[in-house]
Amino acid sequence: MSARTAEATIEKSMPVESSIEADINSLIQEQTTPKRSQLEAQTPKRIQIEDDAERSRSFVARITSNSIDELGELASDLSSALQNLQEFLKSEGERVQREIVDYAHLNRIAVAAIKTIIEAAGAPSNGKAS
Repeated sequence: MSARTAEATIEKSMPVESSIEADINSLIQEQTTPKRSQLEAQTPKRIQIEDDAERSRSFVARITSNSIDELGELASDLSSALQNLQEFLKSEGERVQREIVDYAHLNRIAVAAIKTIIEAAGAPSNGKAS
């Protein structure tokens, strides 16, 4: 009888195990079903976020495009101004060099004139003493 009792116990436990498995499966389905619906509910949010991100990227691109264009214009203006300044400084350097040459020539003439005056002033006094 003990063998029959063991068989009866096994037969009784199989439906219990099947019902436990069924309960576990139903619990799993219940928990995964809301998650799917939550994901489906989040999909419009994700689309909205992606749309917002794309609009933000587009906005930043427009702003930076204008800034880059303005910086390009400023760089061109600066380059032109630097070229004008370089030409001005070159012409001023040449003018200063000409004036220095003129002053050096005038200085030589002045020194020669002073020597002539000194010689002229010294010659009559030497001539009177002799």
